[in-house]
Amino acid sequence: MIRVSLISIAVMFLWSICYPFIALSLSFAPLMLTAFLRALIAGLILLAIAYALKRPFPNNTKEWITITFAGFTATSIGFWGMFYAGSLLSPGLATVITNTQPLIASLLGWYFLSERPSKNSMIGIGLGFIGIFIISSGSITLNNPNMVQGILFVLIAAIGIAVSNILLKRIANKVDIYNAMGLQLCIGAIPLGALNLYQGNMLSLQLTLDYILILSVLTLFGTALPFVLWFWLLRRAPLFKLNVFSFLTPVFGLLIGYIYFFELLSPIQWLGIFITGIAIFMVGRSNEAIEISS
Repeated sequence: MIRVSLISIAVMFLWSICYPFIALSLSFAPLMLTAFLRALIAGLILLAIAYALKRPFPNNTKEWITITFAGFTATSIGFWGMFYAGSLLSPGLATVITNTQPLIASLLGWYFLSERPSKNSMIGIGLGFIGIFIISSGSITLNNPNMVQGILFVLIAAIGIAVSNILLKRIANKVDIYNAMGLQLCIGAIPLGALNLYQGNMLSLQLTLDYILILSVLTLFGTALPFVLWFWLLRRAPLFKLNVFSFLTPVFGLLIGYIYFFELLSPIQWLGIFITGIAIFMVGRSNEAIEISS
């Protein structure tokens, strides 16, 4: 369980570093174009690794259907909702709504995966959400004419990601990890590419060395590596135990700002970080059996 926890923390850290790099990318390309390139390039890298290692492709229709739907829900809907909502909502409100995903996934996992979190686990998940709300409360603004639309986009994205986790969990022990994640990303990138063509975003790309470096970090360390690690984790632990670590993503974002950019954290934010830490500890120490597989 210690290894699962450490890798889960590493995944959330890798995802958290995406936010400053996405912000840096705005000077060179529209958000949705970066989202498309991030997904497509990361997917192609993983498929190339699978080919080099001679890993088997999915071999039945059910696996292909599951991977396709996971691509549409996680990559197409997830990336679209998160990236687009970021332009409509304050960071605090977007963070709070995004972190309903572990709650949604826990409910879906209860029904579709027969995962039964204990009372302590459910309390821990609830505490984690409260911690995120406290952390983000200072930057939540409600006098926003686009608030309802932005919340809708974030909720759609959160539901999409939760659904994709359920789908991937069901095939985690049946398909090759590199092919599954590579195909999911490439398939999910198709609608994003069509959206960019429709919006004419391709003409706005400034392919400079700086943008190539930014995109490289987003694709390799923000997408390809954490997606493979996440799929590995789905083979080894209940989804609700893994999802609670997603509360660390905004926490890492704050700590990166505090350590590297000298951004001061308020006492209320430190309280939120402390509560989030307690929540993760509670879920991690709960007595549900961990699923072990090779």
